[in-house]
Amino acid sequence: MPEERLQPAQLEPICIRTTQVYDWCYLNGTTSVLLPDIVFPADTSTVAGIEAAIISVECAEIDRDQDPSGLANVTIRRLVTFELTFVDVNGNPVPVIVNGVEVTSQTRSRFFDEFIRVCALDGTTLTCEITDAAARAFMTVINGTPAVQVELFICQNIQVTADVTVSININDYCLPDACQPGQKPFQCPPPTTPPPACGPTTLGRARKAGSSQG
Repeated sequence: MPEERLQPAQLEPICIRTTQVYDWCYLNGTTSVLLPDIVFPADTSTVAGIEAAIISVECAEIDRDQDPSGLANVTIRRLVTFELTFVDVNGNPVPVIVNGVEVTSQTRSRFFDEFIRVCALDGTTLTCEITDAAARAFMTVINGTPAVQVELFICQNIQVTADVTVSININDYCLPDACQPGQKPFQCPPPTTPPPACGPTTLGRARKAGSSQG
């Protein structure tokens, strides 16, 4: 039975509930953190490196100052947790002193506020997504005293959205096309047929020899 399709003249506007993006931007930056409370060994050369790793990063809107046009100054707070490990030239842990205690690694958390201006009307929601993050650390000197400096690289994707119901005038409905055949994960080999003859055989030659002797 042929498929019945509505003609464009028969179609009426329809309402669809969806998410509208009012603004969308990315925010990439580097933040430096100085940690002067980590006490190195007297021979600082025993600490050949400081390995830094990001444990978690969170970001969220904490304040919004909107003007009549719908644009808003938004404060976004990032909370970064990272770990530092102190190693020698062979990659073995080396102890340092923090608050009078010997440790070979340290986990720290820091928050940072950033200020952006976006279209954020009443009823919209700002979503902050961390798309990538990395850290590096090295020893520096502050007033003649060794300290740790950490650089945090954070990539953020920010969208301002709201759920809306929109009316759409449509000219036709979509119909699927036939799927293109794909390669099967396993295919049986084609059947093989032996050749119709093997040519002269020992049996054939023996029969001919017996006939000639008779």
